[in-house]
Amino acid sequence: MRARGYAFTTLVFALAAAAPTATAQETCDGYFTRSQTMGPLLTKAYTAMSPTNLETMKTLLPELEAMLNALPAKEIAPEVCGGNHINAYTPYQHAQLGFLRARNVDIGFPANLPIVKQPELNHSGVAYTTGWIKYELGDFAGALAAFDKGLAMFPHNPELQNEKLATLLQLKRYAEVTAYSEKVLADSYTLTDLNRAKVWQARAVAFMGAKDNKAADEALTVAVRYADTEETRALQKQLRDSMGTQN
Repeated sequence: MRARGYAFTTLVFALAAAAPTATAQETCDGYFTRSQTMGPLLTKAYTAMSPTNLETMKTLLPELEAMLNALPAKEIAPEVCGGNHINAYTPYQHAQLGFLRARNVDIGFPANLPIVKQPELNHSGVAYTTGWIKYELGDFAGALAAFDKGLAMFPHNPELQNEKLATLLQLKRYAEVTAYSEKVLADSYTLTDLNRAKVWQARAVAFMGAKDNKAADEALTVAVRYADTEETRALQKQLRDSMGTQN
């Protein structure tokens, strides 16, 4: 999956097939059955995902939307499967359950059952590609709705989190960027340093949009500590030049 960067130019702070019917009680193997049906279209979508392939993306979008619309907007949560193990569907779930169990915290499942990390489901990819294509086509509200649908299923998915932040920035909803980024940073067992840097950079751009350059500079300093990239350094230099402060 390819996430957007949070960049700006000259201190302008806005980032310039039928699916199976949804079932209320889909669980365990049912998730994987549905995921497999999504695979071929999702492969086509990822192959086409480029700003130079707008026409191809347009042709794929209706099928992707139909698949996404068929999915319930609810978290795919850990559950007992086969009576002999606990399915953890995401890295976050696996890390969280393991962390709590190791500290003898009741996780709501039988203590004798192992926690098994399952393969990634294509559900998140359908939300991601649908939102990504809508973003490239200029439908930012539609993109945000797609990313939010994906996050309803997978609240801690970093690619969807980054895309939501980028879309909120595009819509100039800076207060929401600040609030959501705080939630992401405070709520993850598995966020990598690179993704933390991306979230801090998104916060910085939101602070710039809100004319709080001091907070933006501080956020960029934190971003650099997590991932010292040329893009972030250039962004901070441009900000500091505009503020007349020492680089």
